[in-house]
Amino acid sequence: MMKSFFVCLFACLFFIPAFAQQPARFSYAIKGNDTLWMDHYAPSATPNRVSVLFIHGGAFTNGSPDQQKPMAEGLANMGYNVFVISYRLYMKGRGFGCEIPTQEKLKAIRLAVEDAADATKYLLNNATKLNVDPRKLILSGSSAGAETALQLMYNPFETGNPAEYEFMNKFQFAGAMIFAGAVVDINLVTKKTWIPTLFMHGTEDPLVPYATAAHHYCQADKPGWLILFGPKTLYDWAVAHDAPCVFYSYEGEKHNVSGYMFKEFDKMDAFMKAAVNGTFEGQQLVDIPKQQ
Repeated sequence: MMKSFFVCLFACLFFIPAFAQQPARFSYAIKGNDTLWMDHYAPSATPNRVSVLFIHGGAFTNGSPDQQKPMAEGLANMGYNVFVISYRLYMKGRGFGCEIPTQEKLKAIRLAVEDAADATKYLLNNATKLNVDPRKLILSGSSAGAETALQLMYNPFETGNPAEYEFMNKFQFAGAMIFAGAVVDINLVTKKTWIPTLFMHGTEDPLVPYATAAHHYCQADKPGWLILFGPKTLYDWAVAHDAPCVFYSYEGEKHNVSGYMFKEFDKMDAFMKAAVNGTFEGQQLVDIPKQQ
């Protein structure tokens, strides 16, 4: 009886899963009544000196860094230093569809871009304390967060205080990972501001266009009509200008690809290592058949 007890006890102890990492949470900016914060997942494996700033999705109406825990922990377990930020959700309680006026949509994106810029500044100003190598900082985002990331890279918005964000004209991320995102104005994409970019997008995404189309495919007479330039258009631009990128195109998939940062760790890892080492060149279009 006693022997069976110890065997059972040993088995239970042996198979207890490791406790999930509890991120450090701290504020990076205060905007009116909003205290903006980020979750920091320090590397739980041998650090590779690469940091990731991630912007969550949620149509500028909802979402939270809490929901990105599987992605952040997965990267931390590979040695990455991960920061997941909150930002102002200007459209909270209102939606982000075709009935929302375009100017309101643009304001929601602009505020998120300003917040992402403030988060970037915070990481740069506290680089030593947070173990951030500015030369190895990757920008990433999903859905609304991916749109925010792209607009941060190619910001078409005037701010109330341009000097506050002047540093973004001098600083460049080492690379970007864009999950189901699009840019507002492709005319502002230039060879000088382009950085190595990983795109993942479904060919049948009904919300964020795969190529060039209206957001949510709204009709032109709707208040929220807004043309966006998706990853296929950006990939074609990259080919024409010999700009480095890899585009994983998921045949038949929809907006669910915005959550592929939770599972495509090998693809992200390979891209980030090549980007920070300066070895990522050319353009790759990888067509991935729909899983049956």
